[in-house]
Amino acid sequence: MTALTLGILGGLGSAFTWALITTMSQRVAGRFTPAGINAFRALVGGLIVLVGTVLGGLGGEIVGMPLWAAGMMWVSVLIGYAGGDVVFFAGMQRLGVTRAHTLSMAHPLMTTVVGALFLGEPITPLRLVGIGFVLGGISLIITGRGAGSPDPHDGSRRGVRLILLAAVAWMVSAVLMKAPLQVVSPLVATAIRSPVAGLALWVTPWARGTWGAVKQSRGQEAWLLAGICLLSALSPVLFVTGLKYGGVAIGTVLSTTSPLFTIPLEIFLLKQRPSRRTVAGAVTTVVGIALMS
Repeated sequence: MTALTLGILGGLGSAFTWALITTMSQRVAGRFTPAGINAFRALVGGLIVLVGTVLGGLGGEIVGMPLWAAGMMWVSVLIGYAGGDVVFFAGMQRLGVTRAHTLSMAHPLMTTVVGALFLGEPITPLRLVGIGFVLGGISLIITGRGAGSPDPHDGSRRGVRLILLAAVAWMVSAVLMKAPLQVVSPLVATAIRSPVAGLALWVTPWARGTWGAVKQSRGQEAWLLAGICLLSALSPVLFVTGLKYGGVAIGTVLSTTSPLFTIPLEIFLLKQRPSRRTVAGAVTTVVGIALMS
């Protein structure tokens, strides 16, 4: 298997697991705050990866990691994981799963524009066409509404602002990870990043009461929490694998294809049917991002 193939599989796997995490999180949203569910899944999932990394004999790589690499990864995770994910969950509660996921795909567009303006990366005619597709798809998502979705006039504008803010945070986080991934493996990078995000969120006032809610969980809700934590251990490993072996551009692009997975998940798990406009927007946006890459 080539490095590029591994990067592609990592990016797509990250998109699929992220779609599962957010869909399952929507099922327990009534008991947990966005910061609370994010703190719990990041801490437990991160500890699973950390323990597995040490037992797998990679503890020496953690200890020997350059201080600058660890620092950049911690800043990256605080911006993207502890910041961006929490804002995303808050926006998702206002917009619904599929609309929020597709709107969040604005961050590859932001990365392309930043690269052209500040890093001297070329804007080819094909990329211009891709940008047009992305903008058109996002406009469809913003105006689309499915059965069971929140009223477009009730918090919708705030939801859009939150999702776009999350996209900015993810863009900055991905760029900051580029240099550290040259010196550490994806598994070690995740073992360093995720527990820090969980601890940072756990001590905030927004996560207060989360442990009490966890202890009160029973039945299906408890199983959903367990699944979310296990997927939260796997998803960041796949994301970092996509970045390391596929590159920041390809890894980021593929990790944002989650709307293609959330559409069937939303239908079968949440019993909500996205509108045709929303589905068309998701497909259009994915095509545009593919052209941009």
